Amino acid sequence: MSGKVTYNVTPRFMITTGIEPDGQTQIVEVKIDSGPWHNSVANPEKFSTSGYLGNGVKTVYQAETLSVGNHTVTFRCLDSDIESASAEVVRTFTVLELSFETITVNVTHVKATHIQTLRTAVNRVRSYYNLSPVTWKEEIIAGKTTIKNWPSHITEIRKAIDIAIAVINDFDSSTTFDIPAFTWLPIGMGRPKADAMEQIRNIILIL
Repeated sequence: MSGKVTYNVTPRFMITTGIEPDGQTQIVEVKIDSGPWHNSVANPEKFSTSGYLGNGVKTVYQAETLSVGNHTVTFRCLDSDIESASAEVVRTFTVLELSFETITVNVTHVKATHIQTLRTAVNRVRSYYNLSPVTWKEEIIAGKTTIKNWPSHITEIRKAIDIAIAVINDFDSSTTFDIPAFTWLPIGMGRPKADAMEQIRNIILIL
């Protein structure tokens, strides 16, 4: 969908091939901005499922490193016979910089603004993958939100991220461009630990 945002400077694009009327296989092509076309036959390393593809085949294209800002992605398919091209599908998207203060162990106090920033970022990422925004159970208000509830807020953010990861990893049968398996770090009681907060940030950057 056009107008979506991501924090990943090498964003993924989930593609499902259409129906080729003559029953031929298809070559998927993707272009970012005014760059070159990359296709599933000549550039197999850029597609989770590569080569000549059939009807209704799912593949993920992962872009090369992009700058922060607005971009355009264009998709089309070529038939495998005379390589006649389908209509082009164009979408706009934006790579955002995640504004997040570095949290240093035993130095930085995790504040309400940190959690608010993560919540906003998570919902933007979920929207990129066509997931509905999370309605958070409790509003975070600086100076008023009880610190003892913060572990539950972090757990809530993690669950929202886990759903996005499942969408990415379950999209096709290939594990290429999946989010690698990992274990969430201990949160602790009261203010979340710095490493646990940084882990969430780093995961958002690769979604």
